[in-house]
Amino acid sequence: IDAKRVYLVGHSNGGFISFRMACEASELITAIASLAGSTFAEPADCQPMTRPVSVLAIHGTADTTILYDGVPDDYPSAVDTVEYFASAAGCDTQSTTNVGNIDLVSMVDGDETEQVAYTTGCQEGVDAALWTIQDGVHVPFFYQPGDDQPAFADVVTDWLLAHSR
Repeated sequence: IDAKRVYLVGHSNGGFISFRMACEASELITAIASLAGSTFAEPADCQPMTRPVSVLAIHGTADTTILYDGVPDDYPSAVDTVEYFASAAGCDTQSTTNVGNIDLVSMVDGDETEQVAYTTGCQEGVDAALWTIQDGVHVPFFYQPGDDQPAFADVVTDWLLAHSR
């Protein structure tokens, strides 16, 4: 195992577990990608992080299972979750880069997924990103390899592999 490239990917509860591992085993984890997951409601529950972890949160605005806007005292919004990890990495959470929109979901017309990156001021090799799927539900139907659009697994893997310690 390349200890500089330890990644976790999770959906829903798996996304919550990925964030928890980023908090509790940050010395081992390089980066995570979470689809429709979140982190602890209380930031103090994610302490101490020994090393910052790069985070990619992917969340649909029409998710009725794990709400994009969070649930007070249960879990934070997608934006707050990413900003917490961006801040832990030293990133300026007031400075984001709109990377552009991509078409990942076959059930939603157009380039529905907005990619926002937190990269300014971050520790070297660490950053955070939020991919918001406009009108995306809890279990979106992503394009697959061989379709005319980028396959979900390919773009997430590319994002993860761009991160190393």
